[in-house]
Amino acid sequence: YADAETVQAQAAAIRAAISAAPMPAEMQSAIVSAYADLGDQPYVAVRSSGTAEDLEAASFAGQHDTYLDIRGTDAVVDAVKRCWASLWTARAVAYRQQKGFDHTEVGIAIVIQTMVASEVSGVMFTANPMTAAVDEIVINASYGLGEAIVSGIVTPDLFVLDRADLHVRRA
Repeated sequence: YADAETVQAQAAAIRAAISAAPMPAEMQSAIVSAYADLGDQPYVAVRSSGTAEDLEAASFAGQHDTYLDIRGTDAVVDAVKRCWASLWTARAVAYRQQKGFDHTEVGIAIVIQTMVASEVSGVMFTANPMTAAVDEIVINASYGLGEAIVSGIVTPDLFVLDRADLHVRRA
């Protein structure tokens, strides 16, 4: 783990193996069936959620891949595999090692959601992540998809609300 190039190379090899491996037929069938239930090949978001995200002493948020505007069964299945593989980016591997997580105990879940045409999106924190104040709710909001906020490509509007009565303390 001390050699970043070695970690990068080994993580890339793991991701490639996951991406190249066939998905178990039963799982692929379930994904294809559920996707068909959404309608006539809608655009979807294929989102990852690590089992160790948002802990008190560690945050894996944003370390695993999400794919937007995916359409068609083959593309959805491929995006699921790429999300699985994103558990093994060099960044995620190094962070798990630094925080003392057993690589064999950490998992990842994949959620497939119909895309929405959002005018405005936001991310809400039920406690202030900057000050740890539990009496405050923090909302980051921006035009477009929330992915722009989460990935840091926009500077969102910031609202701090009083948790007791929801009045805006700061905007």
